[in-house]
Amino acid sequence: RLQYMSKIVAVVSSPRKDANSETLLKAAVAAAEGKGNEVKVFNVATMKDRRGCIACGGCKKAGKCVLKDEITPVLDAIRDADGVILSTAVYFGQPTGQYRLLEDRFFSFIDGTFTPNIAAGKKLGVIVTAGSAGSEDIANQIIGRMVNFFKFEPLGSVTYNDGNPPHNAEQNPELLKKAAELGSKF
Repeated sequence: RLQYMSKIVAVVSSPRKDANSETLLKAAVAAAEGKGNEVKVFNVATMKDRRGCIACGGCKKAGKCVLKDEITPVLDAIRDADGVILSTAVYFGQPTGQYRLLEDRFFSFIDGTFTPNIAAGKKLGVIVTAGSAGSEDIANQIIGRMVNFFKFEPLGSVTYNDGNPPHNAEQNPELLKKAAELGSKF
């Protein structure tokens, strides 16, 4: 049986298949795997049965989200992981709706007193792409929430503000190298 260094969860949240945020995530994942990590990749955009938080409070009683859909295995994997790589595009000045749906479900990672109910110190990498400006701000906001609410340990981010057309990243060796460098920190 293979012995892995760490368990990493990587999540892409762009509805554009194989576009910039997914391309950069794949580069980070390949580098993380190259370091001996086990990486599970999830694509929120391809999930058909996905729901946002319904503010039912069930997670505060059960200790985890009580909704059962395709997001459930993502939440379970993050709970068990040593590290997380989150990737999203920027749509209308915000992370994609698919990303927001996932992050809203992270509410289940804190108890009723807003104390994390998942292990602190999970390594975090963030990838954000945008057609114009704004990816740095979004990356910093995501990192801030993950650190403030869940005590994740940020390893860095890769941001890209020239995401139109949606396949520019694959033609940018320097950017792909940055994504690989992020992945190799895990």
